[in-house]
Amino acid sequence: MEFNLPEEVAVDFGTLPGRQGNWPADASNYCIRFGKKTSFYSSAAFFSNPGFNGPVSFGSGMHRLLLSTKVESKSGKLFVVISEKEQ
Repeated sequence: MEFNLPEEVAVDFGTLPGRQGNWPADASNYCIRFGKKTSFYSSAAFFSNPGFNGPVSFGSGMHRLLLSTKVESKSGKLFVVISEKEQ
């Protein structure tokens, strides 16, 4: 998957702003920040970084993502693991 985030836009998967330490409790949340405005969303999916130890965030610019899945051993939940591929 490839996408370009416009200037002043950022996306966080698996967290809410200021709550990055609450992963995996917030793993089903994501938010889109545009300048000073932030929109919050909840998803049926759970999100993780490639280290499977926290959320993942992207700032403005071109991104090439690799999406995979992994089951968390404690809860049995299926996570979408999001990593950025070299461009």
